[in-house]
Amino acid sequence: MASQHLLEVRGLVTTFATENGEVRAVDRVDLTLDRGRTLGIVGESGCGKSVTALSIMRLLPQPMGRIRSGTIQVEGTELVGASADTLHRIRGNRIGMIFQEPMTALNPVHRIGRQIAESLILHRGLDRRAALAKAVEMLERVGIPAPEVRLSEYPHQLSGGMRQRVMIAIALACDPALLIADEPTTALDVTVQAQILELIATLRAESGMGVMLITHDLGVIAEHCDDVVVMYAGRVAEQAPAQTLFASPRHPYTRGLLASIPHLHTPRKSRLPTIKGMVPTLADLPDGCRFNNRCPHADDRCRQEQPALTSAGSGHQVACHHWQRIARLDVTP
Repeated sequence: MASQHLLEVRGLVTTFATENGEVRAVDRVDLTLDRGRTLGIVGESGCGKSVTALSIMRLLPQPMGRIRSGTIQVEGTELVGASADTLHRIRGNRIGMIFQEPMTALNPVHRIGRQIAESLILHRGLDRRAALAKAVEMLERVGIPAPEVRLSEYPHQLSGGMRQRVMIAIALACDPALLIADEPTTALDVTVQAQILELIATLRAESGMGVMLITHDLGVIAEHCDDVVVMYAGRVAEQAPAQTLFASPRHPYTRGLLASIPHLHTPRKSRLPTIKGMVPTLADLPDGCRFNNRCPHADDRCRQEQPALTSAGSGHQVACHHWQRIARLDVTP
């Protein structure tokens, strides 16, 4: 039966071959995204956010990366095991992606106009003249001044913010149903970050596409996302509607992340709480819960038994043996 969601990922396991053997970068991840909504994926570096996105796009580095098991459906089409022709038809057409670093994602020897027109010629069957006219329209749509002039320029002639806008123009040229934005504001100054995120939100509202926003910034999640998935060491630790997650976090890792954010009323000289220890390497994961060596609530069960995602309320799931006890900590007597 075809999925009713725009994007549905079930039981995704993605592995990489390394000198120390095969490691699971993504381990049994489930997530869904509907049209017109933004799903935020948050977590520390190395938690599996970008690998999840590359798995959906089927752009894992070869031959090291491999999807071992699971399903990925976009608009009801299964992508795991899909033919090259199917992927060719969907990537850049029904799924657009904004990569972390536009200077490496854009081709340095091709002009901006050609890079935008390429997908229009390929997926929409436009001739070169019509594709370039559409490219001008897209550059205008993403707020680049003098778009006719920019068509003939190369990526190195643009600022970081302008390059990121070009990436968005390329990703949206064919009106995709799904946009994956992987750290779209990396290395940009705060003002440009706000402009880029506002632009994505505006374009989502105009087109009704679904957006997967990958970030490590909880402030961005709070402002721009409808739903949130918190990842840790390749697994989903917690997922919930954004308002629920920020009001009632249930996983100790999520609580630690939120506690480390400075607030307006934080005393000037006070030290912010931190999560002790380091994220484990994927080649040497602890037994049981992957967060147990950093968790203040861990006990013998946590060190022996890996917790499954459990319902903690409407649309709220958490992978913690003690989430109910942790929830009681928030109850004021």
